[in-house]
Amino acid sequence: MVLDRFNDVTTLLSVGNVPVNGKSPRKTLTETGRRVLLPALVAAMDNKRTIDVVVEHGTTQWSVTAKPIVTPDGTEIIGAYGIYGPTGTPYPPEPLIGAWQWTVDRSGNNVGELSSLWDKNLYALHEYDPGAVSSTKGPVGDWLTKLLPHEDRAQVKTVVDAGLSAANGIHQLLSFGAITRLGTDNPGRKQLALTGTSVPVPGSPGVFHAYGFTREVPSPTRVITSGLNVVNVADFTRAYFELASETAFVAIDCIQSYVFMTSPSWARLGFHPDFEGDLATLSPTTERPNAEAVILAARQGDPASFDPLITTLKTRADDFKAVRIRFSRVDRDVTPSRYLIAAVEEA
Repeated sequence: MVLDRFNDVTTLLSVGNVPVNGKSPRKTLTETGRRVLLPALVAAMDNKRTIDVVVEHGTTQWSVTAKPIVTPDGTEIIGAYGIYGPTGTPYPPEPLIGAWQWTVDRSGNNVGELSSLWDKNLYALHEYDPGAVSSTKGPVGDWLTKLLPHEDRAQVKTVVDAGLSAANGIHQLLSFGAITRLGTDNPGRKQLALTGTSVPVPGSPGVFHAYGFTREVPSPTRVITSGLNVVNVADFTRAYFELASETAFVAIDCIQSYVFMTSPSWARLGFHPDFEGDLATLSPTTERPNAEAVILAARQGDPASFDPLITTLKTRADDFKAVRIRFSRVDRDVTPSRYLIAAVEEA
């Protein structure tokens, strides 16, 4: 069981592998959990030490272990985690929960020599060597630029920035993918969940202290951004599509076989700006089977689709333009992918 505590507000994050993000422990736990484990978790936070006790409840003797979660500099109690079971029952392996802290100004610039700190558990969670940190922002800089997959960076960055700007002391929850074993021949991926907050630093106008902890979760969890004005991640895609000039970008729903979004450069290349049909149908009849085969291979992640498709497409003037098309899968956890992004250039 994992709890967080920010500004004297304690919430329940998970029970076993089941996320219950942000709920009241007393209202959510079973009677046994409330009477046996919850007091030990509260004592661990209040006393900043591990609690090992045996509690009698009903007809059972329960062994209880609860540990506090503390910021790397040891100044803030930010949560606790614990377990209980009938006395003599072995516990499962202890989860890795890594704490972090960051002192920054409103623009996200570090303040102080030790502005960005991780504890040893957080490095272990990311399977990242502390000696490999190269960013001038400390580990948080490497985290944002190296340890997050591209598809999660925009969401993480916008939530972090909004949290720093709000500095409202309310806990925020964020789930994201992470790259592990960076720089090795065997990189990996984990799904992580972060809970944290930020508050103004007394006596330092415009300076904020962010702190919290991160843990591994079996699947993406709910994102909670209470009181934050977060930029919609979809706006990054919109802006990217608008800026594309020489290359036209096309979003395709392969199940329904239609183009549902094009960049402005699609029209500049001479194609109909409101085209919503099957991309392959723009190819001449003789070229269409090859176009359909390459699209199917792209959905499967087949290496055969990694080479550009060279074909011709019908323009709005009813002539044909030679193009080079590259495909990228959007929903990579599903095979075959439903959605593709196509980059179309003049050949």
